[in-house]
Amino acid sequence: MKYPFKTKEEKIEKYLFELKEVCIIEHEDNWFKEKSHTKLYPNLDEAKSKVAKPYYWILNAIDNYENDDCEDKELALAELAILVFKSNYYSQKLTSEKENIEAKKDLVNFMSNCDLSIEFIAGQIASKDVPKYARIEMDSKDVVKLISSWIN
Repeated sequence: MKYPFKTKEEKIEKYLFELKEVCIIEHEDNWFKEKSHTKLYPNLDEAKSKVAKPYYWILNAIDNYENDDCEDKELALAELAILVFKSNYYSQKLTSEKENIEAKKDLVNFMSNCDLSIEFIAGQIASKDVPKYARIEMDSKDVVKLISSWIN
């Protein structure tokens, strides 16, 4: 797994600090590689693809969560969790249309470890923000029961 998931015992502040470290190290490694291969007139699409890196997105999501002006910390934390999840499963399952029970369980447990309520997780896991292979599409009461049975 490229980006760590928060464990139940880990405090959120410690988890975010460690996640930032992973992203910053990855940024520095990639920046050095990209800097050593730059061209005088870079291709615009190539430049855009270099900016669109998961570690940038994760760092921005952490900043959003830690911002004093953040009105909905629970939603910001859920967005971060979904982003970390998608980044970890990105290369293997991005275009997958098939249901993936393991991915669903991983996401639910990760969000639960982030101290999000089961009802909130149920709402998030049914949203379009979650990749199709990890989305649960059923009645909200049934989703809550299913999620409750998965949480370790």
